[in-house]
Order: sequence, then structure tokens, then C-alpha cells
Amino acid sequence: MPLAVLVAIVVTIKPDARFNAILTLPFIALATMFTMNFDSNYLVSTYGGEELPYRFRFAATWAAREGPILMWAAWMALLTIVWRNPFSGESDSSHTLRIRLMNGFTLTLLLVAWIYQPFKTGEGTGQGLNELLQTNLMVIHPPLIFLAYSLSITLTIIGLTSLFTDFDGIKTRLITVARPAFFVSTLGIGLGGLWAYLILDWGGYWAWDPVETGSLLPWICLVVLLHLRTRPGKTSNHMWAGVAIACGALSLFSTMVTRAGGVWAVSVHTFVVDSEGATPNDVFGRMMVLLSDLSGIEVMVYLLGIIQLIAMFLASRLGSEFSRKWLFMLPVIAALGVIGNGDVLDGFPPTILVVIAFGPLIESGIKSFTNKQIPEYYWFAIPGVMVGLRVIHGMVFFEILSLLFAFGLIFEKDQLKAWGWATAGIMLFLSASWSGMLDVWICAVGMTAFISPWFFVSDSSNRKFSFAEKRTQQRLALWSPVVVVGMYLILTMVILLASIDSIQFAAHELYGAPFIAATMLSYVMWSLRHKPNRVYALILMVPSVLLFAWLFGDSLGYDSTDVLGASLSRGQVGMVVLLPALLALPATVSLIKENTSDKKISMLAHITHLGLVLLIIGHVMSTTIIDRGTFSHSVTLVKNERVEWESYEFEFTEVVKTNESSLEVGDGYLGAVINVYSGGDLVETVEPGVIRFDTRSRSEVDRISMWHGDLVLIMDGTQARSLMEDSDLVRIIVYDLPGIHLVWGGWSLMLLASLSLSLNKSKPTH
Repeated sequence: MPLAVLVAIVVTIKPDARFNAILTLPFIALATMFTMNFDSNYLVSTYGGEELPYRFRFAATWAAREGPILMWAAWMALLTIVWRNPFSGESDSSHTLRIRLMNGFTLTLLLVAWIYQPFKTGEGTGQGLNELLQTNLMVIHPPLIFLAYSLSITLTIIGLTSLFTDFDGIKTRLITVARPAFFVSTLGIGLGGLWAYLILDWGGYWAWDPVETGSLLPWICLVVLLHLRTRPGKTSNHMWAGVAIACGALSLFSTMVTRAGGVWAVSVHTFVVDSEGATPNDVFGRMMVLLSDLSGIEVMVYLLGIIQLIAMFLASRLGSEFSRKWLFMLPVIAALGVIGNGDVLDGFPPTILVVIAFGPLIESGIKSFTNKQIPEYYWFAIPGVMVGLRVIHGMVFFEILSLLFAFGLIFEKDQLKAWGWATAGIMLFLSASWSGMLDVWICAVGMTAFISPWFFVSDSSNRKFSFAEKRTQQRLALWSPVVVVGMYLILTMVILLASIDSIQFAAHELYGAPFIAATMLSYVMWSLRHKPNRVYALILMVPSVLLFAWLFGDSLGYDSTDVLGASLSRGQVGMVVLLPALLALPATVSLIKENTSDKKISMLAHITHLGLVLLIIGHVMSTTIIDRGTFSHSVTLVKNERVEWESYEFEFTEVVKTNESSLEVGDGYLGAVINVYSGGDLVETVEPGVIRFDTRSRSEVDRISMWHGDLVLIMDGTQARSLMEDSDLVRIIVYDLPGIHLVWGGWSLMLLASLSLSLNKSKPTH
């Protein structure tokens, strides 16, 4: 570790790609220790094991906190080597600063890992590798996620260097990195979903778990970034840089969600929890409690990094320069953590931490005030309202987000043209109301503050707006991937902030449905862009979609009649998304047929859209309308008797018991052999079971794949003891998941198209 840190310091000051490979050595060394079972190492003795297959020994490297950080540092070092040469159009000063910042972030990660002392010695046997990590997909899923985060951080650094130096070629540089970032992120998230679908006793992918939702945030931001080039009108270089910075900030936030044990305590992904939980009811308050833990410095590095990125972007919008010395903040804090053994910030006033992180904006503000470059004083009433509301609701992290949008609004040269910032602020408070985070009246005050410019300032531009005009329709279709997806990003983040004590599945499905439907309709609008009358009819038809969903949503079958939120059923919510998605299906196919790679929107982009449409349809059919909390899916079987469920019959025939010696992982296996019949004919024989790991267990889900979807069978693990005693009863959970093949087919299509786009270097900004 000392050698890697020393080299990281040197290459940060004076970049030299020849030495960057040394920064990967700590991770390689730790992974080697796990693979070869060097149990004199504390981490290996705690999470590894000689009985594990070699691939699971390797996967144990990221079972604790230290391994993932070192892996992240290794990825950053490798990406620095890959992009060691200047990008097209990148100046020498911008290139040098980019390499320094990439090495500086790697240095920060190495220092954070050093706090945990990953190579300290230890004796005895620990808890072993978590049973959920002892699967093949866990060997590749975490590395891909951290590679995606590394690519997002690279985007952020490109955005930052553009703010400090120049914007020449920023679009090309960002697209060059964003395309592989989108591919890797899509692959990593999809493999995580596939892991949950194949392994977990949940019957479907891990929808809306806090960690899963966190990893989705930078993916959504990448979608926005990749669509900036098709946005009508001119997208400012500042906006390109801002969205790129947001990608990295959301990657830090996602990592923070995963690592902040005791904050998002409801996450099943939280394999490592150092804290005992905390009583504050907001994210920031619980993070402050973590300062007394060894993980406190790590979490603070991520949190302060997010705030500092916001501050730097806002400072650049204000127009005055700020010192580059602020870039040293994160490695300095990490170094203090090494010196102070991890708890150096314990008892440090939280307000001071936030003020320090906002340093670039404060410095820029002072210079702007001196030079009289700040907006009119009355505009500062909007961020003032945000601060005042925080005094009432106490949500510091929410206040930071509201200040981002408020300052973004008032720093525009023409506030009446800053409707994007106002929309983001309104969506922020609207989401807080929907999620139950804040009282309705507080949200109403916040939304009023963001629309106030249109109340007090007259607009003399005489803008005309008509849905019937072809130009307006095309602008709406092209704006949707940026505006609608951006609003969905804000909604998802706010719901995540509100989900520290319970997963809000209904909120995501219910409130996210209109935004997904709008995205689907934008595909249809673009396919009809040369037929304005039909597009106008499509827009007028939107209320009929809502009416149809209200009247016939329950007809989707399965659990569509179950209430999802308020008085709305699952079928009604699903129908709001399903109808536009079904309209978008032929629309995207037609766009693929008519487009070639030399068009403004390439054929590969439309193939990606088609994959998303298929995935959305599959999601509605296999997740939205399936209620996994109802007892209707629980079936009790009597040995050698057929029991009817829906259109199937199940026959429990025997119990299978396996000892440890014949298992690759686990200490024992218990399974139930079940014949599945449909229409009196045997469809297949399945064997749902349970693998025992010492005092823990993991369900082994079995399924039957048919043309319409999968029939998933899960053994109820609570009855393992009775089955070991040769009980004639077995209780299983059954899910019939229609359309699940569309999920994986659509995901595969998105991967193929995005990979092809990543490899296409001829026109990186198309």
C-alpha cells in the first residue's frame, strides 16, 4: 500500500502512464491472497475459505469494504492508461489536468482503502463468504459495476477539466467515453438482475432495492447525456459538462448507498454493515452518526465529493474563477483518515463540513460580488426559501439538491429561459410529496418558489406554441429523452432518499408510470414526425389511454386487480405504461427500417430503443402486475397428490437430501421433487430446494421456461426441519411470469446495439 500511494502521489503531480500499472498492485495482491487462501490475512480468514472453488475465492475479494475500493482504484488506473493520450480536440492543458484528476481520484481511493488496513494479519475463522455471493454471476457483476462507475468518474473529470481549461471538443470527448460507459453499465445492472432472478427466493429481479436503485441513477444520467446531441436547439457546453459531472456524482452517491451501513438498512445488498443503525430520520443525519465508525471517512469522502462537484459546477455557472486547490480536498480528508485511524472527523461539526465542500461556490460568489457580476439581489430569495424550508423539514441532503436547482435557475442570464432548472426544482418537491418525505404544504411552497419568475417578470419574446405545428411536435419528441428522463431521474433519487426504512416499490411503479409512458409516446411521435395531423391526434388520444387503463386495467389477469397505490390497481398502473409501449413497438421497428447510420439518429440508437420498449413490456407483465406479497402464490402440496393452482397441477413426489461432500458450496441441500402438469399432461419435473450454510440458508429456485414466460417455483425455507423428518407436506411459492423473456431479450438487444455504437468511432457525436 505505501508504494502504491507514493506512486499515486507522484503521477498525480507529474503524470506518467508508465507507472500507473503499479496502482493496480494492491488489488492484485489482495485478490491473489483470497484465491490462494492466504489465511494469515485477516480478510481472507474472515471471508475466504479453502473449501470454496477458486472462482468464489476470487469473488470473496469484494465481500468486505476493502476489496471493492482497491478494485475501483485498479479500474481507474487502467482507464488512465487506456486514455493516456489526448482525446480528439483536447488541448495539452486539458489533457494534463484530466490525467492528474484521474490519478488524484485513484490516490483518494487508495488512501481510503489504507484506512481499513486490507493487508493486516489475523487468526481464526470468520463468518465466511456470504451465501448470496457464492454464485457464478457474482464473480463478474461487481467488477462490471465498478468499471461503469469508473467510466462515469472519467466523464466527470472530462467535464471538470473543461470548466477549468476550455470546452473545445467536449462533446466528442464525452461521447467517446459515455458510449462504453452505457454499455458496461447496462451489462452490469442486467447481470445483477439476472443473478437475483436465478438465485434469490423472490421470484423475480430485485426491483427497487435501494442499492439496485442507486446503481440505476448513473445509468439514467448516461441516457440523458447521450441524448443531449439530439436535443433541439443548441446545448451549451456548460450543460454538457454539468450532465457529465452528474454521472460521476451519482456514481459516488450509488457507492455511498451501498457502503453506508445502517443508513439504507432495508437493502438486502448490504452485505457489510459496521454500524448498529441510527435514529435520525434523514440520510444526512444518519451519515453523521457513521463518523464514529471506521467507515466514516469513506462515506464522508463520497458525500463531500458530491457536494464539491455541485459547488464547482455552480461556481462555473456564476462566471468567476475559483482556485484549483479545492481539488485537493478529498485526498487530504482521506490522508487525515489514515493519520487519525479512521475516526478523525468524529465530532466535527457537520455544517462546517458542508461549508468546506461548498468552498468553490463561496469563493466564486465572493469574487462575483466584488466584481458586481452576481444576479439581481431579489433572485436570491429563491435559494433563501430553500434554506428556510430546510430549517423546517431538516433534510440537509434534500436542501443541497434544491439549492443546486435554485442556483442553476438564478445564475442563468435570462431566468425566463431557465425553465429546465425550474422544472427540475418543481419535480424535486413534487417527488418529495409523492414519496411522503415532506409535508404537502412545504412542497407547495418550494414549487411556488421555482415558478415565481414567471409570476413577476413579463416575457416579451412573443413565443408561439401549438401542438398542431410540425416543428413543435418534433421538438417535443426530441426533448423527451432529456426532460422526461431527467424528471424520472429526480423522482427515482428522491424516492431512494425516502426509502431508508422501507422499500417503496409502489411509489416507483405508480409515480414512474407517466414518465415511462411519455418516453414511449415520444418514440411514436418521432416515427410520425412527417405527419403532423397524426401526431396531433396521438397527443389528443393520451386522455383516452388513462380512461382505458381505468376501465380495463384489471383485465390483464394474474394479480392485476390487487391495489398498488391509493385506489389504483396493479393492472391500471401497468396499462398506463403498456398501451404506449405497444404503440412504440411498431414505431421503433419502422424507425429502424427507414434509418441508416448517416442519419442524425442512427439505426443502432433505434435498435437500443426497441430493446428498451421490449424490456418495458416484459417488466409490466412480469413485475408490475404480479403481487409478490400475497398468499395466493403460496401452495401447500401433499405427497403423491395433485393440487391445482391457476391452470396448473402440482404433484409432490419425494424429498432429496444431499450432504456436504457432494456439494460445490454449502453444508447441505434439501429439495422437493415436483411434477408440473398442464391440461393433464406432464410439463416438466422441477426441484426447488434450500442450500444450508452453517446457520444460514439460501433458496435454490427452479423454473420452467415456456413460450409465454417462466413458471417459477420456490421452496418455503421455514419448513426445512419438517422435511428433514420426512414430512408428507411441502409448501411452495409459485409465480407465473408472462413476458419475462421480453425483459432479457430487450436487455440483450440494448447490449448488442450499444456495443456496436461504442465500437463505431467514425462519428462519435452521432
